[in-house]
Amino acid sequence: MNFLGTLSTFDHRNNEWQIYKGKLNQFLKINNIVDKNKSGILLCHLTEETYRLMLNLAFPDELGTLSFEDLVKLLDDHFKPRKCTFVDKAKFFGASRESGETVGEWAARLRGLATYCDFGTALETNLRDRFVLGLSAGPERDKLFEQNPSTLTLSRAIEMAEQAAYAKEAKALIGSSEPLSIKEEPVFRAKFQGQASRARGAGGGGGGGAGAAARGDMELCEVCGMKNHSATMCRYRSYKCQKCGVKGHLKKVCGNKKGATRVYHADYVDSSKGGRDDQPQDQDCDECQNFNIRCSKLSGEE
Repeated sequence: MNFLGTLSTFDHRNNEWQIYKGKLNQFLKINNIVDKNKSGILLCHLTEETYRLMLNLAFPDELGTLSFEDLVKLLDDHFKPRKCTFVDKAKFFGASRESGETVGEWAARLRGLATYCDFGTALETNLRDRFVLGLSAGPERDKLFEQNPSTLTLSRAIEMAEQAAYAKEAKALIGSSEPLSIKEEPVFRAKFQGQASRARGAGGGGGGGAGAAARGDMELCEVCGMKNHSATMCRYRSYKCQKCGVKGHLKKVCGNKKGATRVYHADYVDSSKGGRDDQPQDQDCDECQNFNIRCSKLSGEE
């Protein structure tokens, strides 16, 4: 026979009879079980230890001869609801919301603690007060402390506490989200050829007298000092240096010079000597012939 729902086995050492009794009555009701079969359903859903307890309670009568109502009475008389004690009230008034416990779980646990406190008509008031006072410091308790106790009900207190808890979770979720990443573009810096030349060593004048390449990954040509090609591809690699006479580099990258020379040169024309000098001072330098700036030197300047 197939039954609707399931009925667990009753163990008096681990289960509460009053709760199991309610589940048993609902199971019998939805399956329309007649009276003569109810006692059999109950006895078949007892553990061995609980069945032995029932035998002792029914003695000298046999369990098979007792009706369902008689069996239930035996268990009701044995598992009488305990009376209210100060221990139960101490547990109730000393309870507080535990860490990780939701608002709904806290309210349900508090109702269970009030079962044996015998509050009577003051049950809802005591539940509301303990519910509010048992909350830990936070937005839930702060919100409820702002309310008027004379008008605040338990259901309204639970609703407001849940709303404050949801708002706190949403705020924490938004605050922990990672900020939007900003794409960083590379930064390019320009510098004079003379600055690049100063980055080279000042010693040595042998073949290919250029120093080390510029710092970092911006390699400079050791022949002409430019950055758009390597020394092997330089058009001036067969030129002789006009400073040291060594083939393989130009004068502006020569290591024998004192200090660095810029790509661009400026020649002074002494106007005090009359006329205009059409020839640059360094006319033997092909580089100076390509890039030459001249300015007049005023008389009286040294």
